[in-house]
Order: sequence, then structure tokens, then C-alpha cells
Amino acid sequence: MIALLLGLVIPGGFIFLVDYFNDKITDAKTVENISDYPVVGNIVHKKGDVENVIHENPHSAIAEAFRSVRTNFQFLAGGAEVPVALVTSAGEGEGKSFVSINLATSFAMYKRKTVLVSFDLRRPNIYNIFHLRNQHGLSCYLSNNCSYEEIIYSSDIDNLDILPAGQIPPNPSELIASERTDELFKKLKEQYDYIILDTPPVGLVTDAFLLVKHSTTNLFVIRHDYTGKRMFQTLIRNLEQKNIQNVNILINDIRLKNKGYEYQYGYRYDSKYY
Repeated sequence: MIALLLGLVIPGGFIFLVDYFNDKITDAKTVENISDYPVVGNIVHKKGDVENVIHENPHSAIAEAFRSVRTNFQFLAGGAEVPVALVTSAGEGEGKSFVSINLATSFAMYKRKTVLVSFDLRRPNIYNIFHLRNQHGLSCYLSNNCSYEEIIYSSDIDNLDILPAGQIPPNPSELIASERTDELFKKLKEQYDYIILDTPPVGLVTDAFLLVKHSTTNLFVIRHDYTGKRMFQTLIRNLEQKNIQNVNILINDIRLKNKGYEYQYGYRYDSKYY
């Protein structure tokens, strides 16, 4: 009896302590306990170095997950004539650019004229993924040194254009808050059906908050077993204090071996097909 008791108490206590001191978000319940905002997507862990998964492997589980997000987004857009999705995260490394790229590709493959705009003027990366030059880009246009036509690039994907960030400016926040940004959105809405914005993490800089007035849907990416609970709580408080509307959560990089997600994701995905 003593051996049985020790065999239950010691491992149970160890698991409790590990979970208690773990500050990472490891299941959907944690997100639901911290926030009342809806979770519009669950993206499984990506294997390999391919960033544009939905284009390279359109029949994968990740591609299907992004199609589900696309469907949800069409409802969340609220009948906007030209929906604008702002994609951001609390911190670095959570996959906001990965989500932006695949979401934009998903709309383009749906035969909708789509533009992916890299508003991350501090650490631009979109141009690398699409193998574009970064000399003429958003920063060049916002500083009144380039024309609109010079900063729009066609991609290898039908119906998808890219607007790269351009050279890193010394004053990104001031450029984003300028009247040239208003002019840019006016021109983009005349040309495209969907506009996807890749923005810097809101937990580090305020650039994304400056763009909220232009967006119809705000998508906040958190990464499974990576995003800290305290950081996520701080993000939610900031959103509530600033009265940010149309906020939605997307959970990225879910590893299916985690028991908190294995049943949930497997059931939803399988039941949709079978």
C-alpha cells in the first residue's frame, strides 16, 4: 500500500509542479481562460523549411487548416467591400509572417485578387521568402520617394501581389502614421479584393495599433508551447484598454502529441471528412 501510494503521489506531484511553473500556453483551455476572444484557427506544426505550405503542399493538414481560417475570415469580415486582415503577435518567433503568407496565398488560390503588405518596417522578411528585391518598397513610398506602381510586385502565384517593406527607415512609426498610409489603402482597395497586413509584434512596438483603423479583422497569432501566459495576458489587457475591435486568436505550431490538442484537432479534422 505504501509503495502504491508513493507510486501515485510522487509522479503526480512532479507533474503538478512542472505544470504549475510552466509559463507557456500548452492547450486551448489556457487561451479560453485568459481571453474571451474567439479562436478562429488551429495550425499544426510545420515540418521542413517551406514557408508557403498551402502553395507547395495544398493537400496537407496545414493547408486545410488555412482554408478553414479563410472561411471563418469571410464571416468575420462583416460584409466589408474590401476585407483587410491585420496579422500580428505578442512577441517574436510566433509565426505571424508564416500565417500572413499562407492566408494571403489561400485567398489568391480562391481566385481573389490579393495583396500581401509587409508593414514590418523594422525586421522585414517577406521579400526574402518571395525572392524579391527590397530596394523599392513600403518605406520608400511612405517617405514620398517612390510611386505606387514601383512598389507592387507580382508573385509566382496567380492573383497574389506582394508589397515588400523596403529599406529599414529610422522612423517607422511616424511613416505608418502619415497621410501617405491613408492614400496607400485607398489605392489598394481600388485594385484588390483582399488585403493582408503583416505587422510587427504588438508586445514590442506600437506599429500594429496604428494600422487598426484600416483593418476589418485583427488576427493575433500565439504559438503553442512558446507564447508565455503572462505575455498573452498583457496583450489581452492592452487590447481591452485600447478598445480594439474585431479581435480573433489563431493558435500556431500545434504539436499533435500534446494531449491537450490531439483529440480536439484530430476529431475536428477527421469528422469534416468522414
